[in-house]
Order: sequence, then structure tokens, then C-alpha cells
Amino acid sequence: MTRTAKPLTLLIALLLLMTSPTVLADDSDGDGVDDSIDDFPNNACADTDTDGDGLPDSVVSGCTSNVVVAYTSFEDPFTNGAKYYDTGNGTSNYYLWNNANEPHVAHNQTNGSEIGFTTFYTSNGGVGLTDGDYFGTANYTGTVGNYTEGTQGYQMGDVDGTATLTLDDVTADSMTFDVFVQGGSSNSYEDADNLIIRFVGSSSTVEVLNITGATGSSNHGGFAPYMGVWTSFSSNIGSLGQGNLEIELTSNSQTESIYVDNVVFTGTSTLTEDLDDDNDGWSDVDEADCGTDSLDGNDVPADSDANGICDALEGDDFDGDGIPNDSDPDDDNDGVDDEDDAFPLDSSESADADGDGVGDNADSDDDNDGYSDTTEADCGSDPNDAGSTPVDSDGDDLCDDLDSDDDGDGIDDEDDEFPNDGTESVDSDGDGIGDNADTDDDNDGFSDSEELDCATDPMDEDSYPMDSDGDGVCDYLDLDGDNDGVNDGDDSFPDDPCAFTDTDGDGMPNKIEEDCQTTLVEDDDDDNDGWHDTIEITCGSDHMDYQSTPTDLDGDGICDVSDYDDDGDGFSDEDDVFPNDEKEWLDSDGDGQGDNADTDDDGDGWPDQIEEVCESEPLDSISVPRDRDGDGMCDVQDPDDDGDGIADEQDAFPNDATEWGDYDNDGVGDNADWDDDGDGWLDSDENTCGTDPMDAQSMPVDVDEDGICDSIDDNVQTGEPEEPEEPEDDSLPGFPALLAALAMLGATISIRHRRE
Repeated sequence: MTRTAKPLTLLIALLLLMTSPTVLADDSDGDGVDDSIDDFPNNACADTDTDGDGLPDSVVSGCTSNVVVAYTSFEDPFTNGAKYYDTGNGTSNYYLWNNANEPHVAHNQTNGSEIGFTTFYTSNGGVGLTDGDYFGTANYTGTVGNYTEGTQGYQMGDVDGTATLTLDDVTADSMTFDVFVQGGSSNSYEDADNLIIRFVGSSSTVEVLNITGATGSSNHGGFAPYMGVWTSFSSNIGSLGQGNLEIELTSNSQTESIYVDNVVFTGTSTLTEDLDDDNDGWSDVDEADCGTDSLDGNDVPADSDANGICDALEGDDFDGDGIPNDSDPDDDNDGVDDEDDAFPLDSSESADADGDGVGDNADSDDDNDGYSDTTEADCGSDPNDAGSTPVDSDGDDLCDDLDSDDDGDGIDDEDDEFPNDGTESVDSDGDGIGDNADTDDDNDGFSDSEELDCATDPMDEDSYPMDSDGDGVCDYLDLDGDNDGVNDGDDSFPDDPCAFTDTDGDGMPNKIEEDCQTTLVEDDDDDNDGWHDTIEITCGSDHMDYQSTPTDLDGDGICDVSDYDDDGDGFSDEDDVFPNDEKEWLDSDGDGQGDNADTDDDGDGWPDQIEEVCESEPLDSISVPRDRDGDGMCDVQDPDDDGDGIADEQDAFPNDATEWGDYDNDGVGDNADWDDDGDGWLDSDENTCGTDPMDAQSMPVDVDEDGICDSIDDNVQTGEPEEPEEPEDDSLPGFPALLAALAMLGATISIRHRRE
């Protein structure tokens, strides 16, 4: 699109499009009046200004219209044709152009104020603009050349970084602007190229355009639709508040450029109607009353007395003094000029102090203040002055001068500290503020509400909330009165910030905070179980639980973990078979029962006491009491050692159960002895022969001495006696006794040897 029209023409065309997109060409504002005869062609709210004073003869009721608030079309050349360069610095912004103090554009104050702008540049860290790239104006073909008035846009190109064009602050309802993107075969907009156009308002930002090039060089990405053509953009910005239009270009090619032009901001406007359309000094209303043309400055009302009232409105002569009323200074002739007479046609009245339409002479309440003139006289106020009324503080229609309770609070004035204030009667602290309004009735520095909340007396200056921790919250309401971080409900010392836990409740804290000043003494036995906390820690018990105490078996005050003799029996634990039993320390027979309780320490089956009596060793399982008959009673105690039923003291063989008598004392027991009485005759022969085998004097008669007693000898002969026959048993007499004797001797020797 090639533009050749003057910027102002373009501006007007833009306004026409904004205000009425469907109007005819000769009625720009669409009000039905052709622009050629419309004094306000761009404002549909009015069309005529007869006197040309800029105020419309009439305004459509409730009508508002859009007007240009500010604009710029970049129409002035740069001073000296300057180009702007930058040395390139990735951390700094360089202002390359600012027109604030330079008349660089054409101004047309009839349609808005010219707005200035600022451009700044951020380098990408490279060489910046030293290659000759610049910001400036160019013709609409995109070719950089000489400046030509009326055909320029604002160019931004090849910045090797980011350039931002920022217009000055403006407040408007909407904006429009034109954008042109340089085309041509030499241009290629890559994905590193970016164009952002936005309005940054005080409350929010609206982004009108945000396009990015494409990867490679084939389709130019978002730049493509705008290349080689001028495109108009618009946006509603009324809700964004005061702000700036910003145009930000990121580019890195000498031939890549964009152009901006015809930036217009519009807002609503309300016209003021002209009250004197023909500007002849008579208002349109007066001219209508007087019968003249309000649109003709030469047609004015007749006013012979020049009093500002046309003759047509001046009439009768009320007092008959020959002077028309409108010309007579005292129409009722009461001596008061009409201008000072509230009743210029009533000779009995001239004043109406209260303006109620009733003259003061007839009015019982001249000042219309609601009090009769008589009442005001009684109460000392001015009956002719509405601002002077009887004081009636309580509004009971009885003035204070006559009222014993001026404020009507039920307290007589003489007892009322605030007799003129119905809301107050008492001032407890004497500070001049009644208790009802006074937020601190006792003046103790705490408001009444605070004191009520904190459970103190708001009427007693000596009763005030405590704030132990100084946090501004009274202790009564403060969940943490001492401000130590622990709520009072969980704090054993709610008024002392140095401590908060007392596990055993003995009044001594478990711990006192470091560098904290307090009169408290730290508890070294937190659970009050009688054990020092450090000892409990060493001994493995819980120093915070009184039911958890160190194990001290012997009660010597040293826990078993540290005690070398846990049961206190005098034997160290390492030498004590029963380290936890003060009554035991040895187990000689290893049966799990200590020697002190064990009745058989060596486990030989004989009780220790018995072994001691029986002369055996109670700690030696090999040393056992002698018990020949195995009756469980040692021989030392046994009255019948061999268990043959004959007491040892009566038993010739106390250690031989088979023998107990030795009648003939031959050392062979009678049971084993063949001849108990030692008379040479076998017991069996004596029994056969009828003699007593237990009596050595009683022997069989053997005359022939053949060894066969005569009583059984069939052949009693004289001569040499026959040798008696030997018994058939070939065992030796007394052999069992001999074995027993040898056994006892061996046992005795063994016992003595073991004891040694």
C-alpha cells in the first residue's frame, strides 16, 4: 500500500473509521448532517455553532463521542540528518533518540496534542551498530533516502540486539497505528528475529502483536503476512490506565527493518451547550421570552430603561404613582425599595426573614427556625435570625435555659459532668472525655475493651493488663505469655522465657536457655526419680521418665552399668557366678543353684551338712560319706553299718552284713564258722549228735575217737580215733569277712589321700 496523502488527511480518515464505520462519505460523524454544513463534522453530538465560539448551539442529550487525545506521525526530519551509533555493550541501554526538546513533528492542536517518543537500544554483546546500521525515517517503499515531508514513517532496523520505541505517557480509550515490514529478496527473518508491539498500562498490559521469524530462510515465520504492505492495528486500552505504547524489535541483519506511522490515541468527549447562540448578550431563554431571534445577533430585545428586563416583560403600576412597576423602585410605596422589599406589592410587609412567604409582621416565627418569636425571646435567642435558636440540647422542645436536664440523659445538669451531651454524664479519669466515648475510662494507658478482654477493671487505674513478654498482647490473652515460643498451656514457666519444661513438676526447669537471666535453678533430676540426669543417660535409663530408673541391684547408688559388683556380695561381677544375686557367687557342681542355697554343693548326692558330719568333703564330688549297707546313712551316723540288724556295738563284725557273732572268738563269724564253739566238733555234727554247737563244754561222746559220735557211730571201737571227715565246701572259713576288712581299709586310705 503506497501512501501519498498528508498525515492530517490520514488522521482524519482514521478518526472517521473509528467513530462511524458505516457513514456516508459526506457525513463523517453520522449525525445526518453533511460535513459541508456541520460545524462539528467529527462529533455526532452537535452540528451547529452559530456564533462560531466553539460551543454548539445545542447538544444531543446524554451524547458523548470519540476525539483524538494524542497522536504522532513522525513528520519532522532529524536534526542535521544525524545517524545514531552504539559501540555495543551487552549490559547497558543506550538512548539513541529522544525528541522531547526538539520540534521534530508537525502539530495540529485542534485535534489533539502531539506526543513525544523515546528509543533505546540493548546490544546483544556484539559490535552493536558500528556497522552503519541506524534508526531513522525512510519513505514508504522501505528504501532509505532523503527525508521528504509527509511521506515518512519511523524506521527500526538491523539493531544487532533489541531496540525499543516508547511513546510518552497517555490515557485513552483506544489506539490505532500502521506497521510496515521491509520485504525483498535480500531479507530473511529467522527465529532469532522478533517484533513485539504492546501497550503497557498502569494496571495491566495488552499485547497487540508478537511475531517471530522462522528457522531457516524460506517462509519468514510470523513476519510474512506484514512484509511489503502497510497494516493498520487497533486496540481498546481504556481499562489499562495511563501507559505507553512500546514497539520492540530484535534483529541482526542490515536489510531487516520495520516502519511505524500514524499512531493515534482517542478518548470520549462531552460538549458544553452554548446558552447564547447568537452571542448578542441576551440568553436564548430571555430572547424567547422577549420574542426575538436567539440565532440572530442583530435581533435583540428592547430595554428602554436598560435594567436587563425587556420592555415586553415590564407591566402595571401597582401603587398608582405613575411609574410602571418594572420601572418603579418601590411598587407598593411602603418606603422600602422593591429590591429590598420581600413583598414589593404588599405595603404591610417588607421583610420575610425566614423566606417562608409570610411577612415578618404576620409571621409568628420570623426566622422560621421552629421556635416562636416569643419562645426565642424567653430563651435569649434572636427571633429574626434562623442561625440563632434556643439551645435545646436534648430536643425536648424545652430550651436549655428552662430545662433542668439539658441533654435529656436523665441526669440533672448539676450532677452531669457533661450537661450538654446526652451520651455522657461521667468522666471517671477526669480527662475531659466522657466514659461512654472514652476508650480508656481509668486513663491507665489500656483501652477499656483491652481491659475487658484481659479481665482487668477498666474503671480502676491500678488494675491493668500485664504483658510479661512485651509483645503487645496481654498475658490473659497471650497464648505465649513469656514469648519463648511455647504456648502457656505447654509451658511449665509461662512467665519466664528462660525455661519452659518441668517434667517432674518440682518447680525446677529441665533446662535453662543459654545466656538467659533468670532466678530459676536448672533441675539435675528432671523426672525426680532420685537419679541425676547425666547418670541416667550413662546408665541407659530415660531421665525424663520417673518410672524409668537405672538398675541398681545392690542399692549402693551405683547403677549396674557402672557397678563392678552389681549384687554387692563382695565378689566382682566377672568372678561372680551369680552377679545379680547377693546371696550367691559360687556353683561348685554347676547345677545352676548357688552353693549357699544348694544343700549338695558338689552334687554327689550327699547333703553338705551330712558330709561334714560324715567327715567327707562337701565341695568334692569324689569325696562321699562311707555307707557300707547303702541305707543312706553314713557309717559315722549309722548304728548298724552293715545293715544286718545288729547294732555295731553288739556286732562282732559291724562291717559284714553276713556276720555279727563270733562265739568262739576265732575271728570267723558264726555264720561262716563250721565250729562256732571251737570244741573241734562241727556244728552240724553236734546238732546230729545232740550236743550244743555253741557250747565248747558240750561235745559229742566219741569213745573210739573216730570222729563219729557214739550216738550215730555204728561201729564203736576202741583204739585210735578216725580222722574226722572235712566238709564238702572247699571255701575258706571267714573269707567274706576278710574281703570286707580289705574293702574298708582301701576306702579309708583313699579318703585320707584325697583330703591331703
